Amino acid sequence: MAFWQLLYENGADLVLNGHDHLYARYRPFDPSGNYDPKKGIREFIGGTGGETLDAVVTTNSTTADPTGNPNFNKENIEASTGQFWGVMGLTLDKNGYAWDFESALKDPAQTAGSASYSDKGVGTCHGPVNRW
Repeated sequence: MAFWQLLYENGADLVLNGHDHLYARYRPFDPSGNYDPKKGIREFIGGTGGETLDAVVTTNSTTADPTGNPNFNKENIEASTGQFWGVMGLTLDKNGYAWDFESALKDPAQTAGSASYSDKGVGTCHGPVNRW
């Protein structure tokens, strides 16, 4: 987590990843994986663009977190899906950001669940204007 520590120390607000073939939005957390609403970094995984989709793992998996916390995803994922290909729009401004994930096609292997998925919201940045 040295990289995450460096980002945290320098006031990073967001990390965008596409390494897993799913969509996930994490609550802001510190380099130890603990919730930190004031200085934490929010992570998005937007890997829903064409490969076979992965299941979202939320229980007893040490592979999800390099610190070895088996409940990392369960404790930190706020929204997720591994059933839909889709796209996420991200709008940045000087005080914060807004996200909008919209599903495109449902994975034909998924026979249960809703016909679409959406996740929208806003967050504030740690910058000088938004110091706590």
